[in-house]
Amino acid sequence: MKIRDLAAVLLLVMVIPALFFVNQVRVDNRLERWQGSNPVEAQVYEDFKKTFGSDEFVLIALWDGPLFEPEALDIMVEVAETIERIPGIIRVQGLPVIYRDLFGGEDAEALKEEMTSTPFYRDLFISSGGETTAIVATVAPPNDPWGRRMIMAGIREAVKPLGAAGFTTGLVGSTALIDTLDRMSETESQRAFVVALVMSLLALALLSQSVRVMTVAAACAAIAVILTIAMVVLTGHTLNMITSVLPALLWVLALSGIIHLIRRFRHHRVDHGADQAVQMALSDTTRPMTLASITTAAGFLSLVAAGMEPVRELGLFAAVGILVSLAVNLLLGPFLIRHLPVPQAATAADPEFHGRWLHLGSSRPRTVIAVALLLVLGALAGLPFVQVASNPIGFLPEDHPTSVDYRRVAQSLGGFYTLEVILNLPGTWTDPAQWAAIDTIVGDIGTSPIVARVISPLDVLRKLHQWDEAMNPSAYRLPHSLIAAEALLENLDQEGWEMLESLVTGDGTTIRLSAIVNEMDELKFLNLIEQTRQALGEMPTGFSGRVTGQVLQLVNAQQTLITSQLRSLGLALLVVFTVIAIGLRSARLTALSVLPNVIPLLAAFALMAVAGITLDAATIMVASIALGIAVDDTVHLLVAISREEKNGAATDRLHHALEHVGPAMVLTTVAACIGFFALMTSAFVPIRSFGLLSGTAMIVALAAGLWLVPALLVSFFRERGIE
Repeated sequence: MKIRDLAAVLLLVMVIPALFFVNQVRVDNRLERWQGSNPVEAQVYEDFKKTFGSDEFVLIALWDGPLFEPEALDIMVEVAETIERIPGIIRVQGLPVIYRDLFGGEDAEALKEEMTSTPFYRDLFISSGGETTAIVATVAPPNDPWGRRMIMAGIREAVKPLGAAGFTTGLVGSTALIDTLDRMSETESQRAFVVALVMSLLALALLSQSVRVMTVAAACAAIAVILTIAMVVLTGHTLNMITSVLPALLWVLALSGIIHLIRRFRHHRVDHGADQAVQMALSDTTRPMTLASITTAAGFLSLVAAGMEPVRELGLFAAVGILVSLAVNLLLGPFLIRHLPVPQAATAADPEFHGRWLHLGSSRPRTVIAVALLLVLGALAGLPFVQVASNPIGFLPEDHPTSVDYRRVAQSLGGFYTLEVILNLPGTWTDPAQWAAIDTIVGDIGTSPIVARVISPLDVLRKLHQWDEAMNPSAYRLPHSLIAAEALLENLDQEGWEMLESLVTGDGTTIRLSAIVNEMDELKFLNLIEQTRQALGEMPTGFSGRVTGQVLQLVNAQQTLITSQLRSLGLALLVVFTVIAIGLRSARLTALSVLPNVIPLLAAFALMAVAGITLDAATIMVASIALGIAVDDTVHLLVAISREEKNGAATDRLHHALEHVGPAMVLTTVAACIGFFALMTSAFVPIRSFGLLSGTAMIVALAAGLWLVPALLVSFFRERGIE
């Protein structure tokens, strides 16, 4: 015990510096971290950025104000100039910049005529009705976790004068969305975890009827979480929308192990001294706790094969955290049990949980198996209805200011991100022979219901022609010849050339088409991609094109993630059952464990189909979590059964094993489920879905462990024994 006690004290000492590092944990949802590993697509996008520049922007929408009053325009100009000075902003465009650069900050009426007389600015800088405008800031954020947050902080400060001028402002675009998700995932994960922690502890105290039991369990689980999060910080990592569930996940899994140890101690303490009871409890639980931890960690390690860095981090640190919790429970747990001290159970029989319900699986095996098979069939039937999709705006509550801004921009102005098309031409873009094909592809893309408009370099030629004709709106058309087109371009100033360089390569044979999209739904975006690729395939000989863009990279990563995770889940199942087979040294018990461990996974997917929860980067993680939860209960019961092999009839051994571990399984599940379901109070949808799906998986895992495992054992192994 002395060595174990020294190790326990060392763990307690380690908590002090670990708390310092935990306080340094940050959230980082940078877009770059979510991009997939498709090297071809990634290279196309990198080449696009080198050629045409960034496609990331923040759109500042202005509603309800006097757009064309001189005083309001002067304020807008000041705001635009303030935004231009923000580090990471490479270009600002919109009504106030046009007013300043084209009209010298004078003649608001002429500005209004310029903005509304042709389609050039429509659905980009001004709405069709002329009542809403936008300032568009192109962003090239620095490569650090706080780059976008600093940019958005600067923009929010810059737009404050617009409110005093009578405007309602909205901020949309990928930079704004990521900043919102960053801040909300940080605050909501902290708040939701505290709620889950408090609720699970209250449930544990009520069920165990002992504050000291609750204290020991809470201390061990909390220390495991603290040490793991400290490792995240020490290794230079941050949390994100996915790994923000790590504290809650580790809390639940750590509680499971220590509760089994405490319960066995309380049982043995009735007839033995504290030290001997601790030793007996360790003898009972060390093997199942170790086996459960290894199998669960192995399941999470399968996530390391994912194409997304945040998912790999969840798999790695969840596995590390589970092994840390094992060490804490086996070393610190006994130390705290003896020194608090934890009270003994009421009697050696430990009637905390009793009744025929505990032995339902062995008393009515056929009924239990039939119900389980019906549930499996129902879940399998529901799997085709699980939608694979993602809508980042859907992560936020509908009444969240960012959600409101996105909906209003989509309805009144244009869009909030782009699908980029790189179009290779057989000649220079100023040659009239190329124009029909360019306009055709623009028109084809523009027929999509989620595309507000498509920006083309031909729009610039049309506008230059109009200006050359004394700004006559009827002259907004293409010039009549190559010579005329090149003559118009000679009149461009430096800013005009900089804008054109973001649309055309230096040799003029490759151009950029930007489709402004007003819908965040992934399935609709994928339909647009397919439509665009089909249109590109139908272009005349000599023309070719590629689809790219920041959002496309994220969508591709999402698709790769889901397919790779479904494959790695199969690998995780294989690894888990292999470890179970080695740990139990019984092929029959391993075979028996398959169905009880698979059912919680199917239940989670079935609930997704029924509740309309889509399969995305966040919810795909629940499969691994459900597997880890199910394995814990099954392993504890199977180890208890294997320990009872030589003692009497099979049914008696089964009942004895259930009485040993069943109450702890119930206690763990109830406390954890209350904690998980408490996460549903979060306003952040991924955390809410995580709580619902994980809590449901825990309930199903408990039922499978308590009832289905005994039912299968009685039905298939009663005559043969357990070997």
